[in-house]
Amino acid sequence: MHLKTILIFLIALFFFSCKNEEQAINVLNIENVQGIRNYSTLYALPKTVIRVDVEINQVISKKGPYSKYAKSLLNIEPQIKTDGIYWEINKINIATYPVPDTNHIYMIEQKGNLGNFGISLLPNGIICSVNGQKSKLQNDVFEELGNIGEKNFTEENPEKYTPELVNFNDVPLLKEITSKKNLSDQAKALAEKIYVLRDDRSAIIVGDGYTENMPDGLAMKEIIKELNKLERKYLSMFIGKQVKRTFHYSFEFTPEIRKKTTQSILFRFSHERGVVPMNDVSGNPVIIEIESMQNVDQIAQMNKRQNYLRRTGKINETNKGLFYRIPEMAIVRLISDDKTLAEKNIILSQFGDVHSLSPEYLNGKYRIEYYPELGSIKRIDIIK
Repeated sequence: MHLKTILIFLIALFFFSCKNEEQAINVLNIENVQGIRNYSTLYALPKTVIRVDVEINQVISKKGPYSKYAKSLLNIEPQIKTDGIYWEINKINIATYPVPDTNHIYMIEQKGNLGNFGISLLPNGIICSVNGQKSKLQNDVFEELGNIGEKNFTEENPEKYTPELVNFNDVPLLKEITSKKNLSDQAKALAEKIYVLRDDRSAIIVGDGYTENMPDGLAMKEIIKELNKLERKYLSMFIGKQVKRTFHYSFEFTPEIRKKTTQSILFRFSHERGVVPMNDVSGNPVIIEIESMQNVDQIAQMNKRQNYLRRTGKINETNKGLFYRIPEMAIVRLISDDKTLAEKNIILSQFGDVHSLSPEYLNGKYRIEYYPELGSIKRIDIIK
């Protein structure tokens, strides 16, 4: 063989061997792997969990003991006419956070040593980057997960709060009032006390025309403040009293099947009893509705065509690189009695479409960054 021909053959063999070495990397879904082989590592793509935090008020109402005399003695209508408890949804906050998608755990397999690239993961195995450092944002993603409480919780037990626990013991009634035998006389005496209190307050504000050393400045403000506070306590005996307590609940929902519209009962709520168990049909269902914007439909169709070409042998692709997602946009709504209580635009990872990069990107020359909460590619750089 001619020397020139031998040299060409050796050079071609060298480049062919290098190319095979570069293409020795392959990324596989673990569902298609019999076991860990060669030099391998695992990573996961995320799926999105929807977390709904609900602030609910419990309003306990207590009728004033002199309520039926409010109109005749003070010319006011009692604000509370019956004892009772009323519940109301005050605030709703919708948020999302990522967890590993067990249907999308991948093995990076290389026939040689994995020294030509490094992979960065969250503590739960979700991929952050290749040949890049974990950013503060990526650390915050997992730290936020650590702050998530149980699925359904409240910091207090609302059942222990009843109308009987709301009373008028804080009203400083004088003995000249409480010593009267019948209720109407007590009410009349207290009404007279309220009128005297108002006269005293007016005298302090405008002066009584006789007293020279009237309080002024901060002293006057403090006296007026105390007189107003005392009047409100007296008036509560006629108009009634309300006590409002706030409870916080948290609910989570993970959509699994991609549909145009997904609906599920998140919790049940009663204006008489607050949040009730899911099997208690006395509570109205609060529905979580997810409307997919279907922004990845065209990409998904293209992916199906590519998969068909691979199956029919028209595209010869023996090795695959890193898998990533193009996530789906969606609208989350909370609905009760056909009314929308809250609404928010979110990004759903698991409703998106999965693609793979070329294995060439794992040859040690590229830096790849993910959005770890979404599984989508943030940036691909050439390492200089």
